[in-house]
Amino acid sequence: MHGLNFIETLLVIFIISILLAFILPISLDFYKNQQLRTHTQGILQTLRRAQLKTMSVELDSKFGVYIANDNYILFKGNSFAARDIQFDEVFDLPQIITVSGLSEIVFSRLEGKPNITGDIVLHSGNESMAINVNNLGTVSLVPVAPSIPQLTQLHYRWRNDDGVE
Repeated sequence: MHGLNFIETLLVIFIISILLAFILPISLDFYKNQQLRTHTQGILQTLRRAQLKTMSVELDSKFGVYIANDNYILFKGNSFAARDIQFDEVFDLPQIITVSGLSEIVFSRLEGKPNITGDIVLHSGNESMAINVNNLGTVSLVPVAPSIPQLTQLHYRWRNDDGVE
C-alpha cells in the first residue's frame, strides 16, 4: 500500500501543468526581450566600428552597415552595392526581431559623418528599441514610447467627446 495511487499522480501532473502555464509565457517574454537588447547593442556597436574604421582610414576606404530583417553587414566601400565582398562581416538576426527605418549607413572619412540620418527601430513582441544616427555622426540608443492601443483609443475618445481637437 506504499506508493502513489492514480488520483495522487493526476494531482501532481495537474500542479506541474499549472506551474508551466504561468512560467512558460514569462520565460518566453524574457527570452524575446533579451534577444532584442542583445542584437540592438550588436547593431549599435557595429555602426560605431564602421564609423571608427572609416575615420581611421583603415584600408584607405569608407565603411558602412547594411541592415536587413534577417542580418546586418559591416561592409567596406562607398555603398553596399559597390562594396568589397571579401571584407563583409555578417551578423545574423533571429526571426523574432523585425527591423524598420534606415537600412544602409556609410560614414565619411576623417569626420565620421553619416550619409543619411534617422532611426533604426528593432521590434520583438511588444517591445521596441531604437538607434539614432544624427548628422554629427553620433550613434546612440533613443527611447521608444510603448505602443498601447487602449491608451491611444482613450485619448482619441477624450479629445473628440466634446468636439474640440
